[in-house]
Amino acid sequence: MTALPSWLRSRAPSPERPILRWALRPRARGLLLLTVIIGLAAMITGRSILYHLTYMLLALLILSFVWAWSAVRDLEIRRIPRSRRNQVGGFFEEILILRNTGFFPKIWLEVRDASTLPGHRASFVLDNLGRGKERLWTVRTRCRHRGLYRLGPLTLIGTDPFGLFEATLQLRETNEVLIYPPTFPLWRLGLPAGFWRGREAARRRTPEVTPNAGGVREYQPGDAFRRIHWPSTARRERFMVKEFDQEPAADVWIVLDLMADVHVHQPDRDEEDWPTGKPRLLPLSTEEYAIALAASLAAHLLRRERMVGILAYGSRRLFLPPHRGEGQLERLLEGLALLRAHGEIPFHQVLQSHVLRMARGSILILITPSGDPRWAMVARSLDSHGIRVAAIVLEAASFGGPEISPRVLPMLESGGIPVAVIRGGEPFALALERLGSA
Repeated sequence: MTALPSWLRSRAPSPERPILRWALRPRARGLLLLTVIIGLAAMITGRSILYHLTYMLLALLILSFVWAWSAVRDLEIRRIPRSRRNQVGGFFEEILILRNTGFFPKIWLEVRDASTLPGHRASFVLDNLGRGKERLWTVRTRCRHRGLYRLGPLTLIGTDPFGLFEATLQLRETNEVLIYPPTFPLWRLGLPAGFWRGREAARRRTPEVTPNAGGVREYQPGDAFRRIHWPSTARRERFMVKEFDQEPAADVWIVLDLMADVHVHQPDRDEEDWPTGKPRLLPLSTEEYAIALAASLAAHLLRRERMVGILAYGSRRLFLPPHRGEGQLERLLEGLALLRAHGEIPFHQVLQSHVLRMARGSILILITPSGDPRWAMVARSLDSHGIRVAAIVLEAASFGGPEISPRVLPMLESGGIPVAVIRGGEPFALALERLGSA
């Protein structure tokens, strides 16, 4: 998505007017005190040289004040981000252009940026910006943390050639950039078969047209003319008609456990990522692993034309019904980018209150670090309601948390629920193959 550039003008009217502040540097205070002393001496002694010196110092102070005042006037700064949305592991890039539209040159000018995007350093110091001249600089920042971040505000700091006065102008206009969670490639993902239309798990042909083309066959009396597949007919020199599979009714739901009490987080360390040697994209946090798992699963399934939805109770309620396509993936990533593990509802209560309302034949992928066996008991009971379940358990002990209850995994396995165990610091693509064959 390409963002429109925004202009921040120091002299243009806006809903939020820039804030202008002044400051006397220590040397200016000393010079001002010296001017007063010399002026008093001139009045007492009446010597002309002291009067001349007083006038010169006053002229210097006034000139320096006007110069510092003009240093932050007649400036236009243009901030052009490449995109308002990015992803962890990618690079956020923006171009800043500063132009002097006034008569006087800018001897020294500092641009300070107060953006909240981690590691984004858009501050800049320049000198000798002449009339009508402009400076351009590009800032490129690696995105390391998901979330919504502020770009700006910008502060312009100017001074006079003698360094006596400092003028500060804050341009309060801001923009935002959204960083999506990372998605990792999944080579093979095994899921329960789920239910097909008519409660059949096997692929069956249907005489009706559906979105799922299953192949071609020879024309038979009674076949509709609109089902003829003309490319195959021309190639084989006889009429061929399209066959269609029944459309699957198995919606896939990704259900995250984001209760605050069950998640574990270790302080960030500057380590390298596994197994590529690149900067680590995931901190040792069960929250970030759960979010990355949900994002990776959604991307994997949606690109295979599955209907995918999501349910999570964290810092807010995230509920997106199943849909297909890139638009659904973008909605899922946006919701996950803003979600935090600040929930107060236990996972088994989330399952009891929402899952039983889902359509029969749905497939649930549960993601949790919880060692509470109650959610496993609820998961086992869902099969009787026509809902198939797969569980992804984050091993909290590998993240520095408590050991998982010894009852949870055997309870799931004895109920025929495919389970994948994810450990901190290890790739989870291989572990997800344990869910079974697709």
